[in-house]
Amino acid sequence: MNYQITERIFNITDSDKMCNPQTVCTVLEDEIKPIVENYICLNKEFKVRFRKNGDKNIFFVEFEADRIKPFGYIPK
Repeated sequence: MNYQITERIFNITDSDKMCNPQTVCTVLEDEIKPIVENYICLNKEFKVRFRKNGDKNIFFVEFEADRIKPFGYIPK
């Protein structure tokens, strides 16, 4: 399967081999937020953060949820 997020990340890394991790955070945030909002009532901002661990970048998805929506919830 070819997901839109895969294509966006590939385009970023293909055009810039030394990709800025903050740019990757922005792309991940744009792609993941609609999925999360479909299942969870967000309390505050949705954030994707990163930190360096040696030569690796570790990404964290952070959000607070008021509640989890019923399974199969379809937004109007």
